[in-house]
Amino acid sequence: MKKIPLWKKIILAVVAVIVIFLLVNIKLVIYGVQQGLGQLEMVRNAVPISELLSDKDYPDSLKQKLLIINEVRRFAMDSLGLKNSENYNAVYDLKGRATAYVVQAAEKYRVKKYVWKFPVVGKLPYKGYFDEADAKKEAESLKNQGYDVRIVNPGGWSTMGWFKDPILSSMLRRDEANLAELIIHELTHSTIFVKNNSELNENLADYVGENGAKLYLKSKYGEQSKLLTNYINSIEDNLTLANYFLFSAKKLDSLYCSEGFLKLSDTLKDVEKQKFISGIIDGIDGLDFKIFDKAKIKKNRLKNVNNTFFTGYMTYYNKKDSLDIQRINEFDGDFLRQLEYLKEKF
Repeated sequence: MKKIPLWKKIILAVVAVIVIFLLVNIKLVIYGVQQGLGQLEMVRNAVPISELLSDKDYPDSLKQKLLIINEVRRFAMDSLGLKNSENYNAVYDLKGRATAYVVQAAEKYRVKKYVWKFPVVGKLPYKGYFDEADAKKEAESLKNQGYDVRIVNPGGWSTMGWFKDPILSSMLRRDEANLAELIIHELTHSTIFVKNNSELNENLADYVGENGAKLYLKSKYGEQSKLLTNYINSIEDNLTLANYFLFSAKKLDSLYCSEGFLKLSDTLKDVEKQKFISGIIDGIDGLDFKIFDKAKIKKNRLKNVNNTFFTGYMTYYNKKDSLDIQRINEFDGDFLRQLEYLKEKF
């Protein structure tokens, strides 16, 4: 029998490993291909800002938003030192569709998030889809396994620097303050990324987005501007609401772990669960806001509330207070010094 050369054995072994990986992870491979094609479609069909600014038929109101985005990008890179990426140089028209469909899940009787495992990026508490039917299929599968599930439509979309992320047409509906926050938030993802720690990643991006937007508005309009004042008030109201939900989530989880609850049938558990969640929602009436409308919060934010609603707040807000404390105690309140430290650390 003819002896097989060593180099051929090595190639055959590598091919065998790849084939085995593909067979074992076929669903993940299909998902990756679908997401890659969706992202490629966005990148290929996005129109450069320069073209839209010179297009006489493109609305002036939207041109103004694009000029703001250019300003914010320059500010984020020059003043905040975020990564000089090619993101947000072109616009993708969603044509009225949702940005994406993000599936989140949590245990039914614990405020504990479900996580997906992905190559390279690690564990994430959400799974995004460009196709609504695929998202619903994933959600239904998780429901059948006994999990609480939500499908949310994110305001932005970031590939963490893996692709050139376009501006999505839905972003242009935001006012200048919230548009600045969103762009800086997403650019932070391209600058700072901690594998297997989505909670830290999202808290950091939110924190940098808000503080970066405040500095941008202050440099452009001044410290006493109405736009900056309203934006700061909205941040404080949002934090009041987030802290309330984080505190409520701990109380809800304590209910799930109580001896009396554990002895109940699933039917009675569901009754107690919904009663407790309804009490949390009613408790919003007792909060003090500067500009938020309580009725609008209940109408727009509190639909189909289950455990994933609370784990979502944990993902985005659980560490923001500690970041504020760090800025005050370790950096004498200087956000830019703190940001330099965070970029070096992560």
